[in-house]
Amino acid sequence: MLKKCLVTLGLLLAAPALAQDGTEQALFGNDIYKAGATVRMSEPGRDDAFLAGQRVQLAAPVTGTAHMAGRWVDVDADLGGSLYAAGQRVRVSAPVAGDVALAGYTVSVDAAIAGDLRAFGSEVVVNGTVGESLIANGEIVELNAAVAGDAVISSRELTFGSGARIDGTLTLYEDVVGATVVPESVVGADRLTRIELKYKRVSGAFQHPAGLPKPSFGEQLSDMVYWVLVVWAIAALAALAAPVRMTDMADKIAARPLRLVGAGFVGLSVLTGGGVVVAVTMIGALLTPFFWLAAAALGAAGLFVGAYALGHWALSYVPNLPVPWIGRVAAAFLGALLAGLISLIPYLGWGALVVLTIAGAGGLVMRLRAVRRMAG
Repeated sequence: MLKKCLVTLGLLLAAPALAQDGTEQALFGNDIYKAGATVRMSEPGRDDAFLAGQRVQLAAPVTGTAHMAGRWVDVDADLGGSLYAAGQRVRVSAPVAGDVALAGYTVSVDAAIAGDLRAFGSEVVVNGTVGESLIANGEIVELNAAVAGDAVISSRELTFGSGARIDGTLTLYEDVVGATVVPESVVGADRLTRIELKYKRVSGAFQHPAGLPKPSFGEQLSDMVYWVLVVWAIAALAALAAPVRMTDMADKIAARPLRLVGAGFVGLSVLTGGGVVVAVTMIGALLTPFFWLAAAALGAAGLFVGAYALGHWALSYVPNLPVPWIGRVAAAFLGALLAGLISLIPYLGWGALVVLTIAGAGGLVMRLRAVRRMAG
């Protein structure tokens, strides 16, 4: 994911330059900014360099930091500071005194890096020494030089050249622990840590989560009990605070459930879509978060109303309780419990819970006087 983000950022930075044949440049203090189809920075004595294009080359030393983005990126001159580069092919053939962060399809480091090296790509080759730590993530990673600090490597295929050496520790992320051969000449067994990769590989080494372990039935039951208690408490408080309104909405949901589901769907759609529509205008965009917050609030309230309506409907089949408020609390509890049990049904449970929430939202929407007039 990090590689994709950095490469995408690099291409976005270079996009305006690709549309022009000539090279544009600007100077700000002792810093230089260049963009174009082919960009070559050959002016000496610059502090920081910002270069973007299709072909990008640093051909003169820079005392500070270089930021480079393009399709083909070449660093052929010394850097006194750090380097940040992204492209399809990134090559570093001159020493860098600071830290280096690289992202590309193919990444090669052929010169000494005094600081940290972080390299992400499909193919990563490190031929230059690294003065501090190394992080390498690639489908193919090749290390042929010494690393003075610690190293973290994740790859599908990892090879070590004759000059490879890691003076610190090596943390190796593997699909199968122990599958990668690490010679003693590279790092001792006491400084080697192997970790099973808990991610799926996408385009080589770049991963996304494979998914959390499926919770046990006991964990699901515990979560459901907690959820039931929260919904029960809120629904019961609402029923005690507004008994007439909650009972009225529950009766309407029980009498015409499809109509209330439709009203809830329209209400939630209007608020959610309204946030997108107002975002078209500059001033209206400020209201977008409020539309979406209102939609979230309507959905949450709809869940409590829907659960209460479910319990109220279930209690209609038993004799009336002697004290009304006990019946309201019992309806809230029974509705929350039934909703929680329904949510445990594989595949269908969450869908049924969503429908219940939308129906509750519909009950709230139909309480609006303007909506009642339109509905006749």
